[in-house]
Amino acid sequence: MIRFIHSTYWRKRRELKVTLLGALLAGTIATVFAETGVTPKPTAVARGAQLYSDYCVSCHRKDGVGEPRVPWSIRRPDLIEAMPLNETSHAWHHSDEQLVTMILDGTERSRRRMPVFRNVLSISDATDLVAYIKSLWSDRILACQGPNHMRCM
Repeated sequence: MIRFIHSTYWRKRRELKVTLLGALLAGTIATVFAETGVTPKPTAVARGAQLYSDYCVSCHRKDGVGEPRVPWSIRRPDLIEAMPLNETSHAWHHSDEQLVTMILDGTERSRRRMPVFRNVLSISDATDLVAYIKSLWSDRILACQGPNHMRCM
């Protein structure tokens, strides 16, 4: 099972890179991802805020606080709460690329609850959503994003 999830992740990541490369070569996008650990541009944050309102707020709640945790003693085994996207959870442990991939393709676990947005949102839309999510983080957390997160623990 772990091997399947691992191989699926790398296949999806490779597909995303091929899509991005094709778009760059075609000249349709100049920059896709904001730099991991860097403050996103206000225009991207504004576009992402609208997309968040349209697609994410019903589960991840206002300001990315996520759904309340259900105590283990009464929790259904198949229940997956919408995780916080602000700095109280681990979204900031991931790079921008990983977050975009999660939005577009999800994981085997997240797809039990969160829809896959590959056919709904463009890569640019997903990147704007990541920009909005990053706007919810403090400067300290933003500086610790992605591979740097272990230095900040």
